[in-house]
Amino acid sequence: MFFSTFAPIPLSLIALAAITDASPSLHQLALRDTMAYNVLDGQNFPDPSSITIGGVTYVFGTTTAGLNIAMTKNKNFDDSGTWDQTLEDPFPTDNVPAYSNWATADTTWAPDVSQLTDYDGSFAMYYAAALKSNSAVHCTGLARSGTVTGPYNDSSTEPMICPESAGGAIDASGFLDPTSKLRYVVYKIDGPAANNGGYCASTSYTSPNTSLMLIQTESDGYTRVAGPVNLYNNDGVADSYNIEAPVIRYSGGTYFLFFSSGCTSSNSYTVSYVTATNIWGPYGDRKLLLGTGDDGLYGPGGATPDSATGNFVYHSLEQSNNIGAGRQLNTASWAANGDSITLS
Repeated sequence: MFFSTFAPIPLSLIALAAITDASPSLHQLALRDTMAYNVLDGQNFPDPSSITIGGVTYVFGTTTAGLNIAMTKNKNFDDSGTWDQTLEDPFPTDNVPAYSNWATADTTWAPDVSQLTDYDGSFAMYYAAALKSNSAVHCTGLARSGTVTGPYNDSSTEPMICPESAGGAIDASGFLDPTSKLRYVVYKIDGPAANNGGYCASTSYTSPNTSLMLIQTESDGYTRVAGPVNLYNNDGVADSYNIEAPVIRYSGGTYFLFFSSGCTSSNSYTVSYVTATNIWGPYGDRKLLLGTGDDGLYGPGGATPDSATGNFVYHSLEQSNNIGAGRQLNTASWAANGDSITLS
């Protein structure tokens, strides 16, 4: 179905606003010293998201190295030397109907995996792929698997979310509200795709619409119940007319909308968040979470915190202002204390 739109600080101790994962758990997490950089030894691993099942942490990322989706794993997240350096593909496109019907293989971005514990226990992977009919535009699909490692399959004949004329829908992330037990999906309207690549391609192009949108779904993670509603948008030149990678988390009566801003390819990329007392907003003033210069990082972004474990994953540029050199996978832990969070 198609949905329309509505209108240098060391990271060892950074106190920031509280963020928790989609997990039902609301407990306080003990801080662990797990900050590590480039844990995949130079391999390109953009847009990471993580889930821990049976004590093993699985991290999924954008297509790379001939894989439609990249996946690595670690039985001990706290030990940065034990990450699986051999990447796997949990979502090969052979015999996947979506890649015959509407999606283009090996164009898949920003996967996000949730276990539908409130539905049938299966695993749902939100992803964005380029349209066969319009390769400039990516739209969101939903693939499923009975196991976290896949193989995932999507039998759809059209995207789950696809405002094509607005530039498409990318960076979808699932969220199960631990208080209401309702399920949501937050995503980005990819305005730059409808505007010659946007400001990050040329300062002569502006992309006023990179809205972060929210829908409520049934427990299947797909069937729409309410929305979409525009939660937040970019702040013009200050954001290079771009925000993306939204994630919603909850703690102590507050919803946190976590996002990246700036140009993915440059040191302008950052991670920030805004807060609200209602999931639908309004969301307040932003606070910066990660930026260039923090522990020598360049352009950190695509962060995902996990409340069930305290794990925190994100990427950054391997080299200053050079996306061609790849993006490295970094890890940390976080712990909430009232309305602040400490990374370690």
